[in-house]
Amino acid sequence: MSLNEINFALGPEKMLTTLSDRYADRNFLLYRALANKDGYLLVDISGEPTVFESGLNYRVLKEIDETNWDGLLELRYVTLDTDQQKVFNAVVDAWNNKATRPLGLKASKVLISLKKDFQFLLLNVWEDEQDYLAWNNSPENKLAQFGHDGNRAPVDKLYTRIR
Repeated sequence: MSLNEINFALGPEKMLTTLSDRYADRNFLLYRALANKDGYLLVDISGEPTVFESGLNYRVLKEIDETNWDGLLELRYVTLDTDQQKVFNAVVDAWNNKATRPLGLKASKVLISLKKDFQFLLLNVWEDEQDYLAWNNSPENKLAQFGHDGNRAPVDKLYTRIR
């Protein structure tokens, strides 16, 4: 299923579960943060107009493989100027070839914020945390050069699916 837009909501598990139950026809995906066991993320891949008030709304620019949402979800937030976008896209486009894709990377989506210019989100689904860590700490991680909002490093959040 090709997606045009993905929307996110952050909050306590109970609030997000209630929201998910209220809109059960949307089949929201619920994740728990690895770094903060009280942090939860609700993902709307329904293609319907968002019901979230979080402002975390993104347009899908490209997809690498059909997304199986089971696995480790990585959200890598980066700020890219026009020249950086070309390099970033070349790195991600190379992942269309499974031989050049990081080991354990199941699927990727490049998203752009609907609210903030030059704010991108790389959504990756990994087999497991070990594959992600091996790639993230490797010199082969060509995305490490891209930071977020003036910082040298990206904002990188990890989640596991619970529903």
